[in-house]
Amino acid sequence: MVGVQQVSNNSNINDPIRIRISVLMRDDQGRICFVRHRKNDRIYWLLPGGGQDPMEPAKATAKRELYEELRIKVQDLKFLFIRESMNPNKNRHIQFLVFEGLDPDYTKMETGDDPRVDGFDFFSINEIPNKTIYPAMHEDLINFGQKKQINQFKTLDWIP
Repeated sequence: MVGVQQVSNNSNINDPIRIRISVLMRDDQGRICFVRHRKNDRIYWLLPGGGQDPMEPAKATAKRELYEELRIKVQDLKFLFIRESMNPNKNRHIQFLVFEGLDPDYTKMETGDDPRVDGFDFFSINEIPNKTIYPAMHEDLINFGQKKQINQFKTLDWIP
């Protein structure tokens, strides 16, 4: 059957799918905000956000994570798209719900409580292709920055 992905034999149909809420925010110059993570001596960039807790609404997760990571508050959130990535060898499946943070208040922006976040920065769409960003949705971020159409749903390759 074309387009159907086989589930590996070591996968359990009851294993949870991790949901990560990501927030795309721009500054006055149109640059996109990223948080810098350190993990196992690796440095990479993510949109601010984090894991959704059971029974927590997605917008509440986004607002909580923005405050935990960067001490930022937004007026509202607009749903943009969903991405997912799967690693059948490690039985991992992550879905990324991406929202746009509207009217972010950057006045008190600083690195918050999350120990994995060791900084933040803003990148223009010209800088994005050269950055290590997870998940690897460089094309989506560039299209957003250029106000182009973005596919609502896409499965991305897993990057170890």
